[in-house]
Amino acid sequence: MNHSFSPFRLPVRVFIARGGRRAIVPELARVLPGAPTANAPSPPSVLLVTDAGLLNTPWPDAIRKDLEAAGLRVIVDAGTKPNPRANDINALADTARAAGCAAVVGLGGGSVLDAAKAVAMLLRNPGVITDYEGKNRFTHASAPFIAVPTTCGTGSEVTWVSVISDPERHVKISVKGDGMFPTAAIVDTDLLDSLPTPLVATTGMDAVTHAIEAMIGLPANITSDTLALAALSRLVPALGTDLDDPATRTRLMEGSTIAGMAFGNADVGAVHCLSEAIGGLLDLPHGLLNAVLLAPVLRYTAAEINPYLLPVETHLGLSRPLQDEIDALRVRLGIPDIPGLGIDPGHHAEIARLAEGNGSNASNRRNMTAADYQEILQTTPGRHPAVT
Repeated sequence: MNHSFSPFRLPVRVFIARGGRRAIVPELARVLPGAPTANAPSPPSVLLVTDAGLLNTPWPDAIRKDLEAAGLRVIVDAGTKPNPRANDINALADTARAAGCAAVVGLGGGSVLDAAKAVAMLLRNPGVITDYEGKNRFTHASAPFIAVPTTCGTGSEVTWVSVISDPERHVKISVKGDGMFPTAAIVDTDLLDSLPTPLVATTGMDAVTHAIEAMIGLPANITSDTLALAALSRLVPALGTDLDDPATRTRLMEGSTIAGMAFGNADVGAVHCLSEAIGGLLDLPHGLLNAVLLAPVLRYTAAEINPYLLPVETHLGLSRPLQDEIDALRVRLGIPDIPGLGIDPGHHAEIARLAEGNGSNASNRRNMTAADYQEILQTTPGRHPAVT
């Protein structure tokens, strides 16, 4: 299999274990100037970024108490929304700068982690987040950032990218750079216990999308392929079982982080180009969009990607094409097809234009134009019936 000449990066200390949140304080103590103590006259300040939904779980309060017991001053912000907005990121960064925050902890799904990652970068760099759209546009590496995922789909805990919605342009932008990797990823599978089952389904399918797109894109390398296969060997069988089983959720969370290691180095492709275009324009959930779009995109680009899917099908012991397996999982999990998203066809042309302009479009093995993306959006169940 041909691979790109590109480096594999992972300067993140990764902890994957039940109870792993106990590593948050030691990791902060390792990177903050001067070890914090409970009796310090001027304790370092830490920004804890989460969302309103997680305030209904024990986790934010437990982590805040652990940080305070270690002598840290904690500022909690639970205002992050799905598809985090640039203006909210800028406001939160201003708050963190004014408070003299020395580090950031992100506790949540992909939106929270992307928001916290962006704020950590802005703590060390002036201006607003849209100033840094693209790759390596900032001068100084981020402030220490501890990423604590609470879903099994983001992968953001091990990547160098933050995806932010720009409401002025109705698009999603990517801010990435070698200095934006989290300091540590604390993947505590206990935190999935409170995740609603439908979110386990869509975020799990999001992770599947990450692993598959890592394998079929032009920037793939032997390390990312190996990790993607390891992720899929956990994710695909687990999604076919009881999603309320703690063992299943553990496998999904493991697979999600490993998939993040893969796509964080090999990029994503047409599925994300479409899902980010739709999310930026219509504010629909990212994981749901990837789950819906994955099989149609794989079918549309089959001629170019099928040789790269064969190792996946062999590795998983599938008796049918991977596209059909993905569609069967989608149906089993109660996830809609493209028409079921309810997108007004009047938006198709704009979505397709935005998808073609996405920074990951160049990673596709097929030269994807707006016309290609528009044809995928017009897919109907009759053309590609769901497989059971």
